[in-house]
Amino acid sequence: MKKFFSVLLLSLALFAFLLSSFPQETLAANVCDAESVSKSISGKVATKITFVNKSNDLIKTYWLNYQGNRTYYYQLKSGQGYTQQTYVTHPWVITDEQDNCLGVYYPDGQARTVNYSG
Repeated sequence: MKKFFSVLLLSLALFAFLLSSFPQETLAANVCDAESVSKSISGKVATKITFVNKSNDLIKTYWLNYQGNRTYYYQLKSGQGYTQQTYVTHPWVITDEQDNCLGVYYPDGQARTVNYSG
């Protein structure tokens, strides 16, 4: 029984590692409520985010600064993308053309791609 739990624990650890090594492909659009309580904390651990607009609409990217306010960075037409240098504790918001939140993204220590498809 002890061996079973050891193998199970090792399997779960391996599964968690494999999941964390895959890029997050799609930005969850249901986390906009988190924007009001999100802000950047520190600029110590650098990372990158690539934003790709796979929708038919124009989208905008904003960094949430240290006060939690939006700082405009880029607008993406359909089919466009760009890579942004950022930090692990710096949240990003994607909006529509009228600045309505479409999703909030929290970067981690690995470069990630956020594919927004609407």
